[in-house]
Amino acid sequence: MEIIVEKMEELRQISKEIWKNPELGYEEKYAHKIITDFLKNNGFHVEESYLHPTGFRASFGTTSTNHRESGGGDKGSSHACVMVEYDALPEIGHASGRNLVTETGLAAAIVIKSSIERGETKGKVSVLGCPGHEGNGGKVDAIKKKFFEDIDFAVSAQPYTSDISTPLMLTIMRLCVTYKGKQAHASAHPWEGRNALDAAVLCYNNISVLRQQLKPLMQIHGIITKGGVKPNIIPGETEMEFYLRAKDHVDMAVLQQRANGAFVAAAKATGCEIEFNFQEKPYSNLTSNPTLAKLYEKNAEKYGISFTRNCEELQIPVGSTDVGNVSHVIPTILPTFSIGTSARNHTEAFAEAAGSDAAHECALNVGKALAATAIDVMSDKNLQMQIKEDFTSVNSASMTAWH
Repeated sequence: MEIIVEKMEELRQISKEIWKNPELGYEEKYAHKIITDFLKNNGFHVEESYLHPTGFRASFGTTSTNHRESGGGDKGSSHACVMVEYDALPEIGHASGRNLVTETGLAAAIVIKSSIERGETKGKVSVLGCPGHEGNGGKVDAIKKKFFEDIDFAVSAQPYTSDISTPLMLTIMRLCVTYKGKQAHASAHPWEGRNALDAAVLCYNNISVLRQQLKPLMQIHGIITKGGVKPNIIPGETEMEFYLRAKDHVDMAVLQQRANGAFVAAAKATGCEIEFNFQEKPYSNLTSNPTLAKLYEKNAEKYGISFTRNCEELQIPVGSTDVGNVSHVIPTILPTFSIGTSARNHTEAFAEAAGSDAAHECALNVGKALAATAIDVMSDKNLQMQIKEDFTSVNSASMTAWH
C-alpha cells in the first residue's frame, strides 16, 4: 500500500477540488478533467467522454480473451472494475459525498495497478467514471453498451453514517404524473373549469392514505412541481414527481399497481385527464456478493474499520443506486463507510463533513480495503469460482432486473 502514502496528498486534493466545485449530473466537466488527468499521469489508458461527455473508462493490465469462459487463467487472470461517481445534488452540493466515492475508487485503482505492475497480481483493472448517478443512471448506459461483458467483478463504496458491508438498497421507479383539466375564471365562471390542482392535491392525499397499508420497504415520495399560474385562474394543468421504492422487482410491480389506483382515482374524481411519464432508467435493488462482502469485511478490519452490528440500523434502507443494476449483471459490492459524522446523507451537515480531513482518512482506508479485496480475488482462482457461484445462486433467486 506504499503507493497510497506516495499519492495521499494528491488524492486529498482531487477530493477537495470536487467537493469545492459541485457539479450536477452530466455537467461534471471539471471533475472529469482532474480525475482523468490523474489516471493518465499514473499510467492508465484513459478513454475520455465514454458514453457521456463527462463519463470515462480507464484500464491497466491484460487478461486472456476467453478468461471468463475458462474460469480464469494462470493464478486467476481476473478483470476487476472500480466504479467512481462525482456528481453533486442541487443546492446542497456533495451531500452524498461523491467526492469521497471518487477518492476511494482512485485509491483502490492505483493499489491494484501497482500490484499488477510488480507482478504480484495477474489480470486487469478498469475504472468506470459514472456521471449522473443522481437519477440519470450512467451505469445503466454502461450495461447496455456491454461495458461489463468481460469484467469479473465490480467494487465501489458509499459514504454514510456507519460501516455496512451489505447495505440495504431498494429498487426505484421514477415517474411524472400530469393532470390536465380546463382553465376558467375562478370567480366569474368556475363551473366551466376542471381543476387540475384539485386532482394533484387529491392524488397526494390518496398516496398518503395508501402508505398506511404498504409493506415496510415499500415507499412512495412525491412533490407537486407545477401547481398553477394564478389564484384566480383554475389550473388547467399540474405536474407531480414521484419516486416509488420497493425491496425487489416483485414488490415493485405490486406497488406500481396500487399507486396507479391512487393516481387514476384523482383524475376520475375531478374530471381531469392523466398522463404518465416514466424515467427510462429505473434502478434495481442491490444484491451484494456474499463472498466479496465477507472478504471486504476481513480486509477493512485490518485498517481499523468497525462494522455496525445494530440490527435496527441494518434494516434501514440506505436509498437506491444504479450499482444495483450492475449487481444483477456481475458480482458486486457497494459497502457504506462512516466519515465521522452523525449527520445524515442529503443534508448540508453531511455535505460539510464530506470535505473534512476525517472523511479523507476514512476514504483512504476504505480504498485500501477495496484494493486488498480485489487483489485477493485476482490472485486466487478458488475465490473467483466462489464469487461466481454466489452470483449465480443469489441472482437466480432474485427477480428480473432492469438492465
